[in-house]
Amino acid sequence: MTDIDPDAGDGFAEQYDEPVASVVRPYTMTAGRTTSQIDVPMEATVELTGAGHDRRWPPHDPSSRIADLCAAERVSVAEIAARTGLALGVTRVLVGDLVTHGYVQLQKTLTDSTSSVERISLIERTLRGLRDL
Repeated sequence: MTDIDPDAGDGFAEQYDEPVASVVRPYTMTAGRTTSQIDVPMEATVELTGAGHDRRWPPHDPSSRIADLCAAERVSVAEIAARTGLALGVTRVLVGDLVTHGYVQLQKTLTDSTSSVERISLIERTLRGLRDL
């Protein structure tokens, strides 16, 4: 049996591959903002731009976690929230900031001309994707 030292510091979580709860309040990540400067639908997919690939991201920063996810594949805002453990509102604000700075781009999936069948199909795909996480 291995002795576990809860005061071991940073190596504890990595050693046991356990997610560590954030002690940072969500509003501090968004400077108290609850909405983004731009419309960020939860079903919109996000892709890292060239500027995002070139940027040197600080470690342990929520924006760097978002950039890492978007570098590998297009992911929806809802998926980003689920995979990072961030609240959806926080994710929307952070993604909006990244779009505004040119590090990611949004591909909106719904428009005014989207049919009911297309909307239902999108919801089903999103639910399947979230279940696969």
